[in-house]
Order: sequence, then structure tokens, then C-alpha cells
Amino acid sequence: MTILVTGATGFLGSALCRELRKRGEPVRAAARALPVGDDGAGIDWRPLDLAGGPDWSALLDGVTTVYHLAWSSIPSSAASAPVQDLTVNVGGLVGLLEAARSYPGIRIVFPSSGGTVYGRPERLPTREDHPKHPLSAYGVAKLAAEAYLDLYRASHGVNSIALRISNPIGPGQNPNKGLGVITHFARAALADQPLPLFGDGRTIRDFVDVADVVEAMIRAGERTDVVGPLNIGAGVGWSLRDVITAMEVHFRRPLAVHERPARAFDVPACVLDIAAAHAQLGWTPRHSFEESLSQLINAMAAG
Repeated sequence: MTILVTGATGFLGSALCRELRKRGEPVRAAARALPVGDDGAGIDWRPLDLAGGPDWSALLDGVTTVYHLAWSSIPSSAASAPVQDLTVNVGGLVGLLEAARSYPGIRIVFPSSGGTVYGRPERLPTREDHPKHPLSAYGVAKLAAEAYLDLYRASHGVNSIALRISNPIGPGQNPNKGLGVITHFARAALADQPLPLFGDGRTIRDFVDVADVVEAMIRAGERTDVVGPLNIGAGVGWSLRDVITAMEVHFRRPLAVHERPARAFDVPACVLDIAAAHAQLGWTPRHSFEESLSQLINAMAAG
């Protein structure tokens, strides 16, 4: 049976597709812009436009597991277009859930957000039962998506799980998409330009290697008895100033910084408690931050 990955050309989606193919899994991949040349080798590619009303029945035919990664917004863009975020992204998920009612036994894995759904943390590391007070439209939309997963599971038996992912890093993240502070830092450092820093650098993030995230997602797809939601992160916090220091060690030189005003939608700290993912999925991140950082910088330097 086939595995469907939506948003398959994105950072997580492309990494997931590569790993699934490496394991010999038949993959159907859906995205707005389809790859050309050898990038799509061995994968059944289908067009997907959440805003255009996808033909979910055609996409789900013969599928056992769906990794629904298609999501058109990031925290900054959701703030300027919350209606579109709700109608296209949350609406797109609801369309998938409605269609999944006709396919008993299908499993849906949804990447939620490990930082934005919680808002300002009352304690660190943050567990899944922490109060949810999103500071951004993006976080509200992700939380609404989780609620729809719960609703369709309880009311219609649609099997699903939400993974609250922290800050994935690694080769393949496009800095032009607006996500990935370390990717932006690395691009600036490689171009010998000041690093763009929002705020004073005391913001704390939980950086987890994309390969570890992919492993967690695959396990979540296989363990159909696990409901979640589950935090997926490294369980270790790094301030952005600490990140800059680590990058200076890598480059063996001081790095200039261009400080900009802090943004209202940025959560001040995100460090996730990942004990539940370990207990329920048998998952533990394997890559250190320093290892992931070096791999990312080296990959970007190589072009």
C-alpha cells in the first residue's frame, strides 16, 4: 500500500520522501509545484493546491498513511493574512478529514507546532498538557487543526496524530521561505554579511535535526495505536546568542549582528519535554546541535 506525503517539496516533506524511498516504501507525493528532472525519481507525483479544492479521493485511493505537511503559512505571513490561513490551511485539513471518512483504516500524521501552540511557557521544558495560549495566528490555526483531528477521531473514527515539532534544522531548508533562523544566520555568515537578529538574542529555541524529526514522523505513522499529541524536539534550549557563539566557533571568526526590533508573535522560549514521544514511540533524537549545525553550514557552503 502507498504512503501519501502532501507538501512534499518543502523542507520536511522532501526529507521525509527521501527517507521513505530509501526504506523501499511506495510514495505518492503531492505539492503545488512539482519537481523536474531526477528530483522526483521513484515517486508518484500529483499536483495539490489547497486553495483550489483538492480531489482528495484521487489522492487517497490505495493509501494507508497520510503525512499532511501541506501548509502555506509561517508565523509572519499568518499574522498578515489570518483569514487565508484559516480557510486554506485549516480548511484544507478539514477537507482531507472529510474524505478520509470514506477510507477506513487510514492513518493521518499532522505536524503541528511545538512552540507556537503553547505561547509564553509557564515552565520549561514544556509538556503536552501545558496550557495553550498562542501568540500568533499561526499558532491558533495549528491548534484549531489539532482540534479538528480530535473531532474527527472521536466522531468518525478517523485515525490521526499531531506531532508538535519544535525547530527542525538541517540541509534543504530554503531561507527564502522565511523559516529557520539558523538557515538565515548561515546564509548571512557565508556571504560575510551581518546576521539578522530579531530582539536581543535571549530568545530560546529547541533545535532538532530534520533526520530525527523524519524518524519520529515515520514511527508515528506506523504506531496507529498512539493518539498524541506528542512533542518532537531535542529537549534542549539554545538562546540565539548561544547559537551565534556556536557559529563563530564553526567559522573561527567573530560574526557581525544586525539587531532588529523583537516581533510580537515570537514566543520568548521553547524547550519541549519529549518524554512522551520516547515512551510511546520509542523515539529519541540522535543528533547533537553542534553536529546538525555543522552539517547545515557545510551543505549551504557546498551549494
